[in-house]
Amino acid sequence: MIRTGKKGFTLLELILAITLFSLVALIIGAGFRLGIKAWEKGDAETFETQKLRALSGLISQSIKSAYPYKMEIDGEETVLFEGDEHSIIFATALVDPSFGGFKWVMLSYSEGALRFADGVLPDKEFRDADPEDEEVIDPDTEEIRFEYLAGPDDEWEESWEFGDKLPVAVRVKIAYFQPFLITLPLGLAGQEEHGHL
Repeated sequence: MIRTGKKGFTLLELILAITLFSLVALIIGAGFRLGIKAWEKGDAETFETQKLRALSGLISQSIKSAYPYKMEIDGEETVLFEGDEHSIIFATALVDPSFGGFKWVMLSYSEGALRFADGVLPDKEFRDADPEDEEVIDPDTEEIRFEYLAGPDDEWEESWEFGDKLPVAVRVKIAYFQPFLITLPLGLAGQEEHGHL
């Protein structure tokens, strides 16, 4: 028997090598796709978190500046602060320093968008603000809800009517995130004046 010394792969070995290579490539590709999806999901969650921080900061800063501005509404002297689950209107002294004075601010949520409107006081037309004058702050928000607290021993309410004082706090829920609390310093001061604290 003569041996030639030539070595090679059999057809079976070649098929097994190609099959193993294909399986390894498939596993690596699936892992790569999974990594990209996880990266994209992380980016989307980061964007949502940043959006929440920006919205909550804006809403919080606005509402904290609420001032117990008194004016005649429906024939009665009342503090300009009213709200329900999806909108809130109040007076603030945060205006252009060159102008001074007070302005009314309205934050409202409708059709998936957070909207903002304002005007100079005394302006009794704030209730009839033109929707075209509203600025859209965020056009794509799942949900925004406001709740109001009259005093430390009271329950949270879904609305606040015009009256003689500001609420002590406002609770805001944005989409699926945890609600956050906004304390109104001048609301607390009003409680002390009325002897409720």
